[in-house]
Amino acid sequence: MKNPDKWIRNYFYQTLSNMVVNGTPVKIYDTTTPNNDSVLIVLSTQSGQDKWQTKCSIDKLREINIDVITRYKGNVGSRALLDDIIEEVLQRTEKITVENFIVQYFNISFPLDINQSTATETIYRKIIKYSLKLKEDGR
Repeated sequence: MKNPDKWIRNYFYQTLSNMVVNGTPVKIYDTTTPNNDSVLIVLSTQSGQDKWQTKCSIDKLREINIDVITRYKGNVGSRALLDDIIEEVLQRTEKITVENFIVQYFNISFPLDINQSTATETIYRKIIKYSLKLKEDGR
């Protein structure tokens, strides 16, 4: 029995790498990020459960949060670039494939936006939550 978590992260990392939106490169990270990037995607938290369907069949229900972040110096900026990045992410993930697993279906949801302003910068964040139902590929 395989754990799909690293394979899910691998799919999103490969699919979202080398992204350029409106002429701006979008870097992608697996959890840890440097503080100096102004536009980035973080493969944030994962959760899940295994659900027995039959004596020999297990559904793997997994969720991953994709955190999209834009930072601006001072109290300026807009969410327009953030929204454009979200659109690109959604286009690139219209068909999800996970190595060693069959993706039976997936859902996408959008928890609340997270915005923050300090004396030195303004940060805009949106999270995309992917919920996947997988079966292990028996090959």
